Amino acid sequence: MFADTITARQKPPGQVTKLIPSEVFAQVADGIEGLVHLRELAWTPVETPADAVQAGDEITVVVTETDRERRRLSLSRRQSSSAGV
Repeated sequence: MFADTITARQKPPGQVTKLIPSEVFAQVADGIEGLVHLRELAWTPVETPADAVQAGDEITVVVTETDRERRRLSLSRRQSSSAGV
């Protein structure tokens, strides 16, 4: 089943796979990708995902929501650290 081992509040490492205008796709497990919304990429506002990350970058994220029915993960890079980075 989709993301059986992934739950909210986990901090898996991720690899950025694709950038689109307001989101970033990150692979957090073999065959499992989630979305990081632009506002969740960095503590300071960024205009585009490329201002914070590039495809291939390794990042740490927090799983903020799992939607098993729709097979979607919501991720946050900003919440993965307690300090503003």
